[in-house]
Amino acid sequence: MENMNKSTETDSQFESGYMTHPILSENILDEKKEEDFFVQIRMRIKDARKTLRITQKEFGESAGIDRRYVAKVECGSQNPSFRFLRNISIKHKLSLDWLLYGAGQKNVILEDSRYSEELASFKKFLVKASPEEIESVMQMIKKST
Repeated sequence: MENMNKSTETDSQFESGYMTHPILSENILDEKKEEDFFVQIRMRIKDARKTLRITQKEFGESAGIDRRYVAKVECGSQNPSFRFLRNISIKHKLSLDWLLYGAGQKNVILEDSRYSEELASFKKFLVKASPEEIESVMQMIKKST
């Protein structure tokens, strides 16, 4: 019952955040609001990178994107793709709600209890694995993608 109350509290926190958000509460975006929306996303991307204390090159590589793309996004000559946002979100545990809308917590912290049993077991295996075992797993992953 306690988990259910936490979920309801979190849901209502996000609902109130969305209802008062200057963009999310609007039904239609005009060009100025859309530009402001992307400016805010770019600022949050740059803030996240600076907080991590990594270069544009390292940030791009972590998301499978070229450094020049990161530079274009940060300076405003290109809007970020969803693929880029998703990749940096996963790699650096950044909330997509925060990246896109500035809503909620910046970082996503997942506990083992939120993973499926298989993923928790896999995580424990990787912590104890030898470099050779990790290399084997990486080769299997590369073959499957």
